[in-house]
Amino acid sequence: MESLRAQLAETQGALTDRDKKFRQLKADQNSWSQEKSTLEARIARLESENLGLKGTPPTATGESSKPVASARSKTQSLENTLTHKGTRNPLTLKDQQDADGDETVTISRSRMKKAETQFQQMVDEVAEKTKLCESLEARLAQSSPIPILELSDDEVVTRWNQLREQIRGLSLERLNKTFSAGLVSDKYKDEFKMLSPHWKIYASTQHVTCYLFRALIWRYILRYFDILCRAFGRDISKKVGEVAAALSTKISDAEFQEWRIRTATLVDMAYSIDKTLIDETTTKILEAITPLVEETNSVALKTSLRDIVKATAELSTAIDRSRLIVLMHNEPRGSLTHGFPYTEELMDMRAKLGAQGVVDLMITPCLLKKEVEYSVLVKAEVIC
Repeated sequence: MESLRAQLAETQGALTDRDKKFRQLKADQNSWSQEKSTLEARIARLESENLGLKGTPPTATGESSKPVASARSKTQSLENTLTHKGTRNPLTLKDQQDADGDETVTISRSRMKKAETQFQQMVDEVAEKTKLCESLEARLAQSSPIPILELSDDEVVTRWNQLREQIRGLSLERLNKTFSAGLVSDKYKDEFKMLSPHWKIYASTQHVTCYLFRALIWRYILRYFDILCRAFGRDISKKVGEVAAALSTKISDAEFQEWRIRTATLVDMAYSIDKTLIDETTTKILEAITPLVEETNSVALKTSLRDIVKATAELSTAIDRSRLIVLMHNEPRGSLTHGFPYTEELMDMRAKLGAQGVVDLMITPCLLKKEVEYSVLVKAEVIC
C-alpha cells in the first residue's frame, strides 16, 4: 500500500510538472498566434502598397525615376521573400516605412512546426499520465476501501435480539432457582450491589432470580460494547482507546465517529477475535454464579456461557464499525445502572417490584443509533 501511495505521489508530481509545461506552451502558442495575425496584417498592407506602386506611371526625367525603381525593387524583393517556400531561410518582415517604430519579427517555419509537434506530444503525455493516475487511485481504493457496514440496522437488531434470547433462555433453564444470600462470597457481593441495592430480594423471590443472573451476565459481557475493538484483545483495544481519548477532545463529534468506524474496520481486517479473552470472560462468569446454582451439568453450562460470550464478541465487531451504541445507562456515557427515573422511550417493563417509576434493576441494555440525535432501535428490559 505504501508503494502504491509513493507511486501515486510521484505520478501526481510528474503530472503537475507536465501541466505547468503544457500551460507555458499554450501561452507561447497564443503569443505566436498573435504575432502571426500581426504579420498577416502587415503582409496585406504591403501587398496593397505594392499594387499601388506597380500602377504608378514612370516620370520623364531620369532622376525622378530612380526612387520609383528603387521602391519597385524593394517591393519585389519583399514579395519574393514572403512567397519563398524554402526551409533554410526564415520568414523575415521589416516595415521600414511604418512610422510606429516596430522591431523586426522573425519566425521560423521549422520552429513553428517543431513547437506544434512538442505541443501534441505534451498533450498525449498528459493524457497518458492522467490515465495512470486514475488507475493508481483505483488500485489504492481497492486495497484500502472506504469502510462500509457489513450489516444493515435490521440485521444488527436481529442478531442483538438473538443474543438477548440466548441469555434469556439460559437464565430460565439453568439459573431460575432462588439461592441464599449467604452463599455469595465477599468478592462478588459488590457485583450484585452494582446490579441492584435490593439484590437479596431477587435472590430469594421465586421466578425473579433469573432476572438477577441475566443482569449479571450482561454486566460481564457489556465491556465488549463499552471498549472499542475489545473483541481483538486488551492490547489492541488499549492502544486504540488511547488514541481515541486523545482525538475525542481535538476533533468534532462527526469527525471522531468517522475515525472510529474506519479504525474499527481496519483493525477487523488485520486481526482475529481474541479467543483467550472469550475463555477468560466465560470463566469469570462461571466463578460468580457456579456456587449459587444447583447445576448438575457444569460442562453444558460452561458451553452455553461460552457461546454467549463468543456471539457477543462477534456482534461487537459489527457494532464497532457502525453508528450504533449499546447503552446500559439512562444517558450516553452515564454511570448509573439503577436508581434513575423510568423513561418509556428507552425501557420496557418486565416486572414491577418496589417503587414504581424508578428503575431498580436493568436486565439488558438498549441499542441506540447515533445520527443527528440518538434514536432507540431496541429498548432495555428493566424491573422497577
